[in-house]
Amino acid sequence: MKPSLLLHVPKIIRLSLRLVLALLLMPTLHTQAESANKISLSSPSEPDSVYRKIRRSLDNALKKKDFDKAALCYQQIGDILFEEGALSQALSYYHKADPYFSKNKNPVDLGNNLNRIGRIYFKNKRNETALSNFREALTLFKTKRYHKGIAESYGYIGQVFEQKGAYDSSYIYQELALTEFKKLNDKSQIAYTYSSIGSIYEDQGKFQIALKYFLQAQKIIGELSANIELAAVLNNIGDTYRKIGNYQQALIYSKKAELLAARLHDNRQLSSAHRDLAKTFEQLGQFDSAYFYSEKSRIAYSKSYNTDSEQRLNLLQTVFDVQRKDNEIQQLEDKNRISQILTISVLIISLLATFLGISLLSRQRLKIKNSKALYETRQQAMELELHNKHLHQEGLKAELELRSKELTSLTLNMIKKNELLDELKTKLATIVKDDKRDQRRELKQLVEFIDVNSNQDKNWEDFRIVFEHVHKDFSEKVMKYSAALTATDIRFLSLLKMNLNSADIATMLAVSQTSLRTTRYRLRKKLQLQEDASLQQFVHNL
Repeated sequence: MKPSLLLHVPKIIRLSLRLVLALLLMPTLHTQAESANKISLSSPSEPDSVYRKIRRSLDNALKKKDFDKAALCYQQIGDILFEEGALSQALSYYHKADPYFSKNKNPVDLGNNLNRIGRIYFKNKRNETALSNFREALTLFKTKRYHKGIAESYGYIGQVFEQKGAYDSSYIYQELALTEFKKLNDKSQIAYTYSSIGSIYEDQGKFQIALKYFLQAQKIIGELSANIELAAVLNNIGDTYRKIGNYQQALIYSKKAELLAARLHDNRQLSSAHRDLAKTFEQLGQFDSAYFYSEKSRIAYSKSYNTDSEQRLNLLQTVFDVQRKDNEIQQLEDKNRISQILTISVLIISLLATFLGISLLSRQRLKIKNSKALYETRQQAMELELHNKHLHQEGLKAELELRSKELTSLTLNMIKKNELLDELKTKLATIVKDDKRDQRRELKQLVEFIDVNSNQDKNWEDFRIVFEHVHKDFSEKVMKYSAALTATDIRFLSLLKMNLNSADIATMLAVSQTSLRTTRYRLRKKLQLQEDASLQQFVHNL
């Protein structure tokens, strides 16, 4: 209707038209009470219930247009999702909080949120993006001389450089972080920074220096409380002692980590302690103990993985359910609004035909809104499906690690069996030389029997099956270089792929060191390797 024609419409009709327009623009009424600005995150074992609590607070903040509180709630939801490993969802909530913090113009809040965003990019190995966020946060903290934020940003930047292999830069930034934390007398963060510096030296193979920093971290954390951070540091110390060859000290610290992790019911650190104990016992030649702790490590890791996965799925299911209910509520409210509009329209439809056009326009707007909500719901379902695929990939990775452990155990058992058979064969050969003639024939037959069985096909078949699980299509890749390779050649290359030394390979193949060198020479010719090319490097590049 043109504006000039409205002057000729009766007053009651104009009032009715205003009422319809008011209903179209009227915000949805809410009855929930507002909660406190900050939500306690003291229930990490039940992240889904904490999420629901924060979500209610977020809804109230958005209704009242309290954007400072809404930004904090978005950030806290992101923290819960980050802790549960749902990184893409966490990043989404941090980005939702970012514009509100920017409007608030509080450099500290904005810097803390940038550090959180940077952590997610760091976890996904997007180092340059992570570095950009950490440096921007550092600049904001410096404008307010906020030393805690400055220290944390230095530490994060140091971790990025460590991941990039720039150890000198990493050390500089960790030392800067350590200086700031010492000013704050934050012992927990001081200990954590010592541990981070120790990790830098450990990456470079400087184990003695790394050990010094790990021990400093242990001393400080030990003064605070017996918590899971102490178990992690004890694991680092035990592992470092093992790497420098001090196996007794390695066992002592790994045992301490094992006991503390068991008391705190932390299967992740318990698995790490058992894995370090297995490696130490392997170095000591105590293969039974090594296998025992390797199995315990696998069991603890499996429990940790299952627990984390269950909590993560519960949380994501809760997020999905809440969002779905929000959509259902929105759709119900939309339907109520349509009903109100239609009721009023029926009352005044006979007065003016224009109301029909307004009603149709309103319904079209609501249809578009409902289509948008449906699209968002489908998008969220696709994200959940993508996450489930990621969990499946993690399960496959865990299975591959288990297969690697099985392959190592099988190899060790075969080496041990062949060594025992070699020793028995030597002793029997001695008896053949010294004993009476009537016994020599039987003993000689026994030696030949050992020769035949020292390298049984069944053992090699078990080895081949497990090896192919760990190194997919290895045999096919090798055969592409030469069709003249024999089964013995393939076995030799497989053992070389596992980084076994010459003595162990000779034992596995039941041949002498001289024969082994001959085998290497023939293989190089078959594979047509250059004189300066390394057979070991060739195998590892497959």
